[in-house]
Amino acid sequence: MLWALFVTGLVLVLAYFLTRYLAGRMAAGGMVRGRRLAVLEQAAVGKDQKLLLVRLDDRLYFLSVTPGATTILRELTAEENAAWQAEQPPLSSEAGSFAQALRRVMEQRKK
Repeated sequence: MLWALFVTGLVLVLAYFLTRYLAGRMAAGGMVRGRRLAVLEQAAVGKDQKLLLVRLDDRLYFLSVTPGATTILRELTAEENAAWQAEQPPLSSEAGSFAQALRRVMEQRKK
């Protein structure tokens, strides 16, 4: 009985820290960021199908991603790139807490 309580507690603690870790990584919208490559936005359009807006250095690409292929639909022009960047709020350098991320999601669901 004591062993079962210990294992349950351990699972809960691990779930808590994993959730905090993932919330920190998803604070920027769940997007992948590297030094030169960043997924800026994504939209699911079907089962296992996404549309991505990807930045590579100073260029933006609109991609279609399916299980069988990734296709460049188009490269955004410099004017479109500048307009899109101007619309975006600056990203915080510090990831928010899980509570803040949950609050943002709940506010978006209310709309």
